[in-house]
Amino acid sequence: MRKAFTLIELLVVIAIIAILAAILFPVFARAKDAAKKTSSLSNVKQLATSNLIYTSDNDDVFVIGVEEGPIFSPSNGVDYAGSWMFKLQPYVKNIDIFYSPNATNNRRPTLPPALGGSSGGIIFQYAMLPRWRMYAGQEPSATSRWRTFYAQGGALMDGIVGYAAPDGLAGGYVGDVDYCGTGATNVTRRSASLSQTAIARVAETALLFDARGWDYGFLCFNAYPAPLDAMPPSAGASLEGVNFEGRYSFEGTQRLNNVNYRIGVGTVAFADGSAKAIKTQRFFETFTTGGGLLAYRFQYSQE
Repeated sequence: MRKAFTLIELLVVIAIIAILAAILFPVFARAKDAAKKTSSLSNVKQLATSNLIYTSDNDDVFVIGVEEGPIFSPSNGVDYAGSWMFKLQPYVKNIDIFYSPNATNNRRPTLPPALGGSSGGIIFQYAMLPRWRMYAGQEPSATSRWRTFYAQGGALMDGIVGYAAPDGLAGGYVGDVDYCGTGATNVTRRSASLSQTAIARVAETALLFDARGWDYGFLCFNAYPAPLDAMPPSAGASLEGVNFEGRYSFEGTQRLNNVNYRIGVGTVAFADGSAKAIKTQRFFETFTTGGGLLAYRFQYSQE
């Protein structure tokens, strides 16, 4: 007759299972995270490709980043309608590509005149890199630079996509709201998106990337200086801080110089159509331009 397990034997088996679980669960979590990162790389790569197809139909010029007007205004609250994503839909034809696999808000957008029109969660996934004029109302220069923890004296920032608004537009989400304390208006913010041939370093200039809001946050702490840096606390804990989202290999939110940074790895597509995963700290890496000024390596489309 077979003996039953003793209490000691059962405890040993339970202990072994617990040890194996403690070893394997983090491995499974890392594997899942890596799979999602690979999926996100595929998303940004496809979005970059759709952008390049768009340029071939539009004189080599990239899609506009923000276009304000009747369908996109404070009266309807549908950011998506004025975004680059809306304009790229005919080239993508798959709304799921606009949703990062590690983001949590997957609600679909609905457009006016639908009752309760909403951007859903699509605006909290990926962002395109905007022109500096869109925020500061002027070109980047020695006196108009973006200060971050990684470039505390300021560095030049100038992305790829521009801002458009009709004459006489009152208000607007970006236009006449002086987020940055620069006195910028609808008129001074206007900037055309760049053509691919106008970008000096296409393989290093970010086109789009993991973010928490398609407008890349409000880049308000520049050389004036202005009182806010990126999204202010009033935006809520999930949005406050610099908008680059280190969603993968996530280490946590760090408050640096009183501003939140999401530390981890984010996927980035570049103006040449390539894509790679980049750590938060590296995304803010700087170099010295020929004119002797610091510039963000992946966030400056010029020399």
